[in-house]
Amino acid sequence: MSKMPYSRCLLAVVACYLSLACQAFVSPIGIHSTSGTITGSARYFPTTSTSAMRGLSTYNGIVRNPISKTLPLELAVDAKFRLYSDLSDTDREDINSDSSLEAPPRITEIVSAALLVAGTTVGGGFLALPSVVARSGFYPSTTILLSVWVYFLSQSFILVECINRTKQQQQQSVSSTSSPPGVAAVAKSVFGTKGEVVIGILLAVLIEATLVSQISRVGMLFPNYAIGCIISAFSIAAIVFGPKSGISFASKANTVLTTLFLSSAACVFASGVGIADWSRLGSSTNWAAAPSVLPTFLQLLVYGEILPTICQLLKYSTKHIYGAITFGSFLTLCLQMGWSALGIALVPDALSLDPVNVLLAGSGPVKIPLFALAITAILTTILGSYLALLSTANDFINKGRTAKGNDNDNDDASQPTEEIKEADNSFGQRVKVGALITVPATMIASTSPSVFLKAIDFAGSYPVLLLWGVIPPMIAIVQRKRESESGSGSGSGSGGGGPKSNDIVTRTSGPSGWLLTLGAISLVAVGINAIQDVTSFASKILLT
Repeated sequence: MSKMPYSRCLLAVVACYLSLACQAFVSPIGIHSTSGTITGSARYFPTTSTSAMRGLSTYNGIVRNPISKTLPLELAVDAKFRLYSDLSDTDREDINSDSSLEAPPRITEIVSAALLVAGTTVGGGFLALPSVVARSGFYPSTTILLSVWVYFLSQSFILVECINRTKQQQQQSVSSTSSPPGVAAVAKSVFGTKGEVVIGILLAVLIEATLVSQISRVGMLFPNYAIGCIISAFSIAAIVFGPKSGISFASKANTVLTTLFLSSAACVFASGVGIADWSRLGSSTNWAAAPSVLPTFLQLLVYGEILPTICQLLKYSTKHIYGAITFGSFLTLCLQMGWSALGIALVPDALSLDPVNVLLAGSGPVKIPLFALAITAILTTILGSYLALLSTANDFINKGRTAKGNDNDNDDASQPTEEIKEADNSFGQRVKVGALITVPATMIASTSPSVFLKAIDFAGSYPVLLLWGVIPPMIAIVQRKRESESGSGSGSGSGGGGPKSNDIVTRTSGPSGWLLTLGAISLVAVGINAIQDVTSFASKILLT
């Protein structure tokens, strides 16, 4: 035996014992954990030995499984190990591109994702929250606000489960695209191609309406309305669509904007606490009017459109995604409750007056930090809307690319994958997608400040409840049923580093009964809103 094979065999034995020790510490019950970066440890088997290894998963012709207590040591030693350094360049690219082999998200990435959730949720509607809360009083409105937060947090967990399962299905399918799945791609797994198109278009229209309202609101803060809209919209678009690593760079930019927002909020509270009249919080309490503020709160607390981006940033690690969503949304909840209380306590008649306009028109200590608070709150929502629309656009781009690839499978089967990826992420392609997303919303928003309220009304409670309340539980239940029928669901999917082919994502958002309950609540809410709208419309007709 030559020196080189002996060295490799010795290294393989050492790697086996190290892996066994790690598995005994990390996975005492035998659940496979494939997170971590490949650094040369013997973790890959040739495909010729797959018949002797039951339960191992394959990825592009390479059998992947950590050496754990569930695999006999003799089998591991006798197998012909392929070290990472011995793989071809193509195999290395395949391994490095597999999200299931990435290291778990760093704490900075988790915080950045949490701030992205907070920044997307806080928008122009946040500024008018005190006048909305004043209708029913602070305490009834706060109760409704807290209930809506719990509702959307539960729905977000369901949608994350669906996204992670779809990503896992992509990894297991040879013909499927490896691009990050958006909401439209998730819907395709249940509703098919037509359902994917319908939901994708509905989602794009809803987010565009939100984008129009935010661009319009930020334009109101500038002396020249149209110029303010254009500068704000295109400056954020340059951040999202300009750099090659758009999502990563945009996430960092959002962290800066959200930090400025939080700093401005701290200054506003510090300046206003001393001059506020807190007795006004309990001066008016109307529980009967509390349901009337529900549609507004549904729009103020929704963040479902950014979840595909959050999953991608955190490498589809369920527990880290849930933590980021919980922290980011709770931070927003605290800010909204605090601003509601401060706005009512600062403005004598918050019901009939916009506290932001009143405070900005004055010369008090709150004016400057409030302006910074307003503009950063809106810009973070614009940035989040761009990322959400980018995810939806990528779903349709990948769909068209896959269809074209299937048509030309025999003629152009040798086209390099890297060339396709470079073309998809070229500067020209990014400019086209950015213009398609930015220009229509900016043109509509620049026409008149009145567009703000019209866009808010258009993106009302019906699309929000249907997209983020009814559809996620429906998709999750169908996916779970199909998974159970195929007998593939057996894992928890809560490990770090992304979904794993041996660890199927199942029931991470709760039992199916809980999903049915949330879906029923959403349908009831849609029905109540419909009854209220019909009653209001009928009363107007009778009065005329």
